[in-house]
Amino acid sequence: MAQDSSSEHRDAAANLGLVLVVEDDVRTLRLERFVLEEEGFSTLEANSGEEALDKLKQVTPRLILLDIGLPGMDGFATCQRIRETYQIPIIMVTAEERDEDKVRGLESGADDYVTKPFAVAELAARVKAVLRRYEMTSEPKVPSSVASPKPKPDSPEPLQDPDGPTTTPVDDEPEVDLDIYEGTVKLEVQTTGSIRGMIQFVDALRQSEDFHLLRLVADQNKEGMDIWLRLRGPVQLKPTLLQIDGVSDVEIPANGNSEDSEPLLVILLDR
Repeated sequence: MAQDSSSEHRDAAANLGLVLVVEDDVRTLRLERFVLEEEGFSTLEANSGEEALDKLKQVTPRLILLDIGLPGMDGFATCQRIRETYQIPIIMVTAEERDEDKVRGLESGADDYVTKPFAVAELAARVKAVLRRYEMTSEPKVPSSVASPKPKPDSPEPLQDPDGPTTTPVDDEPEVDLDIYEGTVKLEVQTTGSIRGMIQFVDALRQSEDFHLLRLVADQNKEGMDIWLRLRGPVQLKPTLLQIDGVSDVEIPANGNSEDSEPLLVILLDR
């Protein structure tokens, strides 16, 4: 019976897919592999960023678990190199609870982070959550942002009032935001929440069918980020951004549509 159970576990691991674990510390690597394989994943290890890039030429994992403190090319540089070619989910592993590392991970293209020492349940939950977001955003859907505004009906016939002048019904429908954007735009993201909310916002942008994420730069006050997007087509940008969880407001500054630079929108996050 023990052999049958072991065989079933190996079969489940093969079905859930491969995770590339990039870690040079033997004890941490052993723990990460144990957690992932218990959850039903198969694993492949790399002890440096250079080795990870070589492995990616041979296999395509479902997810990459990437340590920051690697010998030679560190995790940030490795993440950037991966993002130049691959759109594979990446979770970065940080040694300390430092927001600077998490922001740099975002700028490098990471989807999430986990801090060492981590609980077994936390690592498993992070992996499942990132994969679930990728799967949800990869499902075919019709982008709502490019839908044309609802056409207004033809002007109604005037109402004939036998005791008064001719009147026309008042249209009480709210005005539709007709600001359509194309090309490259800059988002100035301000947040009152945690870095986790910023990560989830960037992840939503990265997975959107409307945008191509070009660049992220943390602001000097560490209270947000500047993000450049290339739009894949004409987009009603303000209502599209307001649909993202955590976005409380989208402001268009008076000088935000200068012809000398990319259009600017200020995004306020509250989570």
